Amino acid sequence: MKLHWSLAGASLLAVVDGAGIGNFFTYYDAGGLGPDRWPFLDMEGNECGGMGGATGYGQSPVTISQAVESTCDTDKAAYSFTGGDCTWNDLKFSLSNNGAKVEPKVNDDGTTCSFGSMNIPHTPNKFNALQFHIHTYSEHEIEGKGDRGFFPAELHVVHQEETKESYAVFGTMIDVGDTAHPVFEYFLRGWELLATSVAESCPVTSALYAAVQQKVTCSATYQFPYNQSVQDGVAFFPEGGPNLYEDLPTASEWGVYTYKGGLTTPGCNEIVNWNLLDEAMLISQEQMDRLDYLILCFVQPTLASDGTTVESCVHNTVASESGSTSRPPQPLLGRKVTHRCPNGPGVVINDVGVLPPPGQDFVKPSAIEEPANTGSNKCTKTLFEDCSDDPRYDPKVSLNLKSTAPSWADAEGYWVGTRRVYNNQGSQLMETFASDKFKNTMPYPQDEVKMFVNRTVMQTRYFEHIYQVFKPASLTFCTFAVPEESSNVLGNGECGKNGYATVGERFGTATFEKDGTVDVFFTTGRYAGGKGKAITVDDDTFYYKIGDDNSFEYSETESFNNPAKTRVAGSGQYFIISDVLPYSANPLAESFTYELYQVSEETFKEQLAAAYADDNVLPEDQKPAISSGNCIDISSDATCPSEVMFQSVDPLSNSTPYEQDPSVKGGWIAFFVILGVLVLVGILYVWHVHRINQQADRYKHQFARRIAETINMDHDKKLSAKGLEQEFKTIDSDGNGVITKEEFYRFMGDRVSEQDFNVMFAAIDIDHSGSIDFAEFCAFMAQIGAILTEEEERTGYKPSRAGPAKDEEAGN
Repeated sequence: MKLHWSLAGASLLAVVDGAGIGNFFTYYDAGGLGPDRWPFLDMEGNECGGMGGATGYGQSPVTISQAVESTCDTDKAAYSFTGGDCTWNDLKFSLSNNGAKVEPKVNDDGTTCSFGSMNIPHTPNKFNALQFHIHTYSEHEIEGKGDRGFFPAELHVVHQEETKESYAVFGTMIDVGDTAHPVFEYFLRGWELLATSVAESCPVTSALYAAVQQKVTCSATYQFPYNQSVQDGVAFFPEGGPNLYEDLPTASEWGVYTYKGGLTTPGCNEIVNWNLLDEAMLISQEQMDRLDYLILCFVQPTLASDGTTVESCVHNTVASESGSTSRPPQPLLGRKVTHRCPNGPGVVINDVGVLPPPGQDFVKPSAIEEPANTGSNKCTKTLFEDCSDDPRYDPKVSLNLKSTAPSWADAEGYWVGTRRVYNNQGSQLMETFASDKFKNTMPYPQDEVKMFVNRTVMQTRYFEHIYQVFKPASLTFCTFAVPEESSNVLGNGECGKNGYATVGERFGTATFEKDGTVDVFFTTGRYAGGKGKAITVDDDTFYYKIGDDNSFEYSETESFNNPAKTRVAGSGQYFIISDVLPYSANPLAESFTYELYQVSEETFKEQLAAAYADDNVLPEDQKPAISSGNCIDISSDATCPSEVMFQSVDPLSNSTPYEQDPSVKGGWIAFFVILGVLVLVGILYVWHVHRINQQADRYKHQFARRIAETINMDHDKKLSAKGLEQEFKTIDSDGNGVITKEEFYRFMGDRVSEQDFNVMFAAIDIDHSGSIDFAEFCAFMAQIGAILTEEEERTGYKPSRAGPAKDEEAGN
């Protein structure tokens, strides 16, 4: 028997350019080739970071919301399907390191049989079926169906337009039913015939298996269930051949979800018209087990130069540890998913759902902006009144940070804890090859990084030193070939043996506003070149925003989470502003969370030294622990701000812009003339301030109620980091990392007037940038528990909570 070795497997890319998969990408994170790193793969035409609307399509797979699933937009009259003329013996069965595939054999004259064709909405030309392949665990999420939206597998029939200009997929979820699927059984037999032939030519030993998945355990003694039916190298097939459109679906009546998207393997090219059945194809549990084993336990033989002799064998699966060969869902970014039902309304609708043109309906992070000035530099209260009651004009009011915002006294000191980093899809970041081309790459695991913070507030000056200690990379990661101009280690260490340490510093001063804001004017390490603000939101919450206007923006919220104020929790985002993919399409490079607790200086230094020892950080790669108020000179360059630099921005060394106009003078006659007016204005002013405070408080309570309707909190009315992330994503409907006014207004619905809404939005938009980032969202959410408790005590209001959040790791 002639064996067909195929590396194309489940890759649509192979259909486009004939390339094989090899191991240039994986579904596991170790090695830096997992789905979160696909945008950074060095391959021509890589669109895995998204094209930001330039193609009119978008990335795939996506989440199909329960609202779409439960609504019929129209009927499916625009579809037509024609079965092919391929017999079973005309089909080529292939197994690869990430999937199983079936396609027509190519005849000696270059022709093939017809595998079938279909016509789809909005496209006059016919699409011809090329092949079908299967992903273990479904790629698309359908809310309200399957196991929390996901299924054990997903089948894609790939079509090419007869003009060869675009592609379409006819897809179905695969689920476990009570009985075996009669036609799918023959596909399993074809793959098992091939696998049996491979096993005969490539004897399997237990040592051959490089990885063991949680979904299935590969065994050296496994016998393929259809082995006994193989006679003379030919599997038993019925007469004729399969009709993909009639034989694969289990349900007699089914609808279709349609949307514009892309390939689900690198380069993720945005060229696919997706058509997904709304009813799953059912196979038996025994058939599902056989399918999983075929894909996840595939052994790749390497042929000698003669093309027939097996030279070596390797278990080369690219599946994740959980047995997944599926890309996680990608943001819709304004696209429409249309549900066409068998008996839906026969109407013509605008359901193309393409992405908007570049630059429209897509919000990138704003540049660092100065907070709105609360008053002019000249006092303008009244003609004869001085400004002594305005702290900015009162020389007796201290400029010291701890005086203007006592919470800085609680925040300074020594803190130790753990930091966790996530990609823009919410998955934890593991090792990725370091490269100057991509700024947020680290060849060390980032799922649990040791974090140390030394913060000092001295009168008007602010010093902060943030250490991170990374554990060594996994040995698996170190076995991968290092791409050109990249590295699997930083510093002088050895991959898999030595960890690494980094430090970043922020220096700032108080401002003449005397409101506790720190003007960050100098940064080192990861923040180098950035400037910004550190703002005290309230007595328990701080908001940081650092950037350089041209290349990056960093925002962070930190809150005390115990009464003694000895523990803090923080979260934030790191944006990279660039015209280069993937950042040009989605500038959110990563998000992070951390938890810290306060220690003494002695304990701080002991634990930092212990972290260096535990993670085997070389002495030359360690960063020194310093005392309060100092600066770490981490290179031969001048990396610390000089005294001259401090004095240039320190309000103690400069003249205040807030001075009372010397021409403003009182007079007894004028005083008595306007005394009544002054008294009246004073009363009205106090009443106005009181009304404004009541109004702002009311808006916060309205937003708190709306949040409480959609999310679960613990008994202390606190949200986990996962809960905060999920609620933020609920409001951030286009998934670009910030909440726009339009998104926030849609979330609030008709609960407030437009005028009230604008005031509410401004209260949460701390930096007045016109959008709410994750850090600002967390800053407000830190107050939710207290607000809801007040609501219950004052009015007895108890919101009906939403159900438990979905496990986003399902199907990953």
